[in-house]
Amino acid sequence: MSVVRSLTVVVNNASDAQIAVNYGSLTGGDWENNSAPVPGSIITAGQNTFVNGAQDAFTVIGGTILLSPASGGTISINWTWPRGSGVTGSVTGNSLTGLAVTSAVINTQSMNPTLQVYVTDAASLKAMFEG
Repeated sequence: MSVVRSLTVVVNNASDAQIAVNYGSLTGGDWENNSAPVPGSIITAGQNTFVNGAQDAFTVIGGTILLSPASGGTISINWTWPRGSGVTGSVTGNSLTGLAVTSAVINTQSMNPTLQVYVTDAASLKAMFEG
Protein backbone atom coordinates (compact mmCIF):
# COMPACT_ATOMS: atom_id res chain seq x y z
CA MET A 1 0.00 0.00 0.00
CA SER A 2 1.31 3.45 -0.79
CA VAL A 3 1.82 6.37 1.54
CA VAL A 4 -1.09 8.83 1.48
CA ARG A 5 0.53 11.55 3.54
CA SER A 6 4.03 12.08 4.83
CA LEU A 7 6.35 14.57 6.43
CA THR A 8 9.91 14.68 5.14
CA VAL A 9 12.52 15.88 7.61
CA VAL A 10 15.53 17.30 5.76
CA VAL A 11 18.59 18.00 7.89
CA ASN A 12 20.94 20.38 6.06
CA ASN A 13 24.35 20.23 7.73
CA ALA A 14 26.09 23.38 6.50
CA SER A 15 28.66 23.29 9.31
CA ASP A 16 32.08 21.76 9.71
CA ALA A 17 30.80 19.80 12.71
CA GLN A 18 30.52 16.05 12.87
CA ILE A 19 26.98 15.33 14.05
CA ALA A 20 25.89 11.88 15.24
CA VAL A 21 22.37 10.47 15.45
CA ASN A 22 21.37 9.56 19.02
CA TYR A 23 17.95 8.20 18.08
CA GLY A 24 14.81 8.73 16.08
CA SER A 25 11.42 7.81 17.49
CA LEU A 26 7.90 8.13 16.13
CA THR A 27 4.67 8.96 17.94
CA GLY A 28 2.66 8.05 14.84
CA GLY A 29 3.07 6.65 11.35
CA ASP A 30 6.09 4.74 10.06
CA TRP A 31 9.56 5.45 8.70
CA GLU A 32 9.27 5.23 4.92
CA ASN A 33 11.79 4.11 2.27
CA ASN A 34 14.27 2.75 4.83
CA SER A 35 14.80 6.33 6.03
CA ALA A 36 14.83 5.70 9.79
CA PRO A 37 17.65 7.50 11.62
CA VAL A 38 20.31 4.96 12.61
CA PRO A 39 21.80 5.55 16.09
CA GLY A 40 25.52 6.22 15.82
CA SER A 41 25.38 7.21 12.14
CA ILE A 42 26.86 10.54 11.10
CA ILE A 43 24.87 13.41 9.60
CA THR A 44 27.11 14.35 6.69
CA ALA A 45 27.47 17.74 5.04
CA GLY A 46 24.53 18.48 2.76
CA GLN A 47 21.02 17.09 2.95
CA ASN A 48 20.02 14.09 5.05
CA THR A 49 16.42 12.94 4.62
CA PHE A 50 14.06 11.07 6.95
CA VAL A 51 10.44 10.38 5.96
CA ASN A 52 7.56 9.79 8.41
CA GLY A 53 4.52 8.52 6.49
CA ALA A 54 1.03 7.13 6.92
CA GLN A 55 -1.10 4.83 4.78
CA ASP A 56 -4.22 7.00 5.16
CA ALA A 57 -5.17 10.64 5.73
CA PHE A 58 -6.29 10.07 9.32
CA THR A 59 -3.26 8.50 10.99
CA VAL A 60 -1.33 10.83 13.29
CA ILE A 61 2.24 11.55 12.16
CA GLY A 62 4.88 12.73 14.60
CA GLY A 63 8.25 12.10 16.11
CA THR A 64 11.61 13.22 17.40
CA ILE A 65 15.17 12.94 16.15
CA LEU A 66 17.97 13.68 18.62
CA LEU A 67 21.42 14.58 17.26
CA SER A 68 24.74 15.05 19.09
CA PRO A 69 27.42 17.32 17.60
CA ALA A 70 31.01 16.30 18.36
CA SER A 71 31.54 19.78 19.86
CA GLY A 72 28.95 19.07 22.56
CA GLY A 73 25.28 19.66 23.24
CA THR A 74 22.26 18.24 21.46
CA ILE A 75 19.94 19.12 18.61
CA SER A 76 16.32 18.03 19.06
CA ILE A 77 14.05 17.91 15.99
CA ASN A 78 10.32 17.51 16.73
CA TRP A 79 7.22 17.36 14.55
CA THR A 80 3.55 16.51 14.84
CA TRP A 81 0.66 16.27 12.42
CA PRO A 82 -2.53 15.36 14.33
CA ARG A 83 -5.69 14.30 12.58
CA GLY A 84 -7.69 17.35 11.54
CA SER A 85 -4.91 19.85 12.34
CA GLY A 86 -1.97 21.41 10.58
CA VAL A 87 1.57 20.12 10.66
CA THR A 88 4.09 21.72 13.02
CA GLY A 89 7.81 21.24 13.38
CA SER A 90 10.68 22.74 15.32
CA VAL A 91 14.34 22.36 16.16
CA THR A 92 16.02 23.18 19.48
CA GLY A 93 19.72 23.44 20.16
CA ASN A 94 20.79 22.72 23.73
CA SER A 95 24.24 23.73 25.01
CA LEU A 96 25.66 23.96 21.48
CA THR A 97 29.23 25.16 21.03
CA GLY A 98 29.86 27.11 17.83
CA LEU A 99 26.70 25.91 16.08
CA ALA A 100 23.33 27.48 15.30
CA VAL A 101 20.10 25.71 14.28
CA THR A 102 16.96 26.95 12.53
CA SER A 103 13.96 25.27 10.93
CA ALA A 104 10.95 25.92 8.72
CA VAL A 105 8.00 23.81 7.60
CA ILE A 106 7.24 24.26 3.89
CA ASN A 107 4.42 23.00 1.62
CA THR A 108 2.06 22.90 4.61
CA GLN A 109 -1.03 22.87 2.36
CA SER A 110 0.01 19.62 0.68
CA MET A 111 -0.19 16.02 1.88
CA ASN A 112 3.63 15.91 1.79
CA PRO A 113 5.10 18.89 3.67
CA THR A 114 8.80 19.19 4.51
CA LEU A 115 10.46 20.19 7.78
CA GLN A 116 13.74 21.83 6.75
CA VAL A 117 16.39 21.93 9.48
CA TYR A 118 19.59 23.92 9.04
CA VAL A 119 22.73 23.41 11.12
CA THR A 120 25.38 26.07 10.54
CA ASP A 121 28.52 27.34 12.19
CA ALA A 122 27.41 30.18 14.46
CA ALA A 123 29.93 32.56 12.82
CA SER A 124 28.55 31.74 9.35
CA LEU A 125 24.98 32.39 10.46
CA LYS A 126 25.97 35.71 12.03
CA ALA A 127 27.79 36.77 8.86
CA MET A 128 24.79 35.83 6.73
CA PHE A 129 22.49 38.15 8.69
CA GLU A 130 25.01 40.97 8.99
CA GLY A 131 25.80 40.56 5.31
